[in-house]
Amino acid sequence: MESLGKIAKFSSKLAKKPVVDKHLHSPNHLLADELSVKLNDRKHFTFYLKMAVLYNHDYLRSLAGQVLEGKEVKTPGRLFAYLIKKNNQERKAKPSRAGTS
Repeated sequence: MESLGKIAKFSSKLAKKPVVDKHLHSPNHLLADELSVKLNDRKHFTFYLKMAVLYNHDYLRSLAGQVLEGKEVKTPGRLFAYLIKKNNQERKAKPSRAGTS
């Protein structure tokens, strides 16, 4: 039978808070880290950080989900970047309504 002291000592080790990365200090940094990990592209963390600053976080998470659903995707980070670029081109190609009466 285990002594109560050993059990309490063991349970306190399990109850420790997870280690928090001090470099991830804003929602943009957290999202960039999440995207770079999920898309297996840690090397391009700064790209994801820039996207987190420029775009809506829900949009980026949705786009990452679409990329990850693809079964044949070999480089999800590259596809993610391509889809953002494609979205930008489509937005620029649409005629503005400001000139119409």
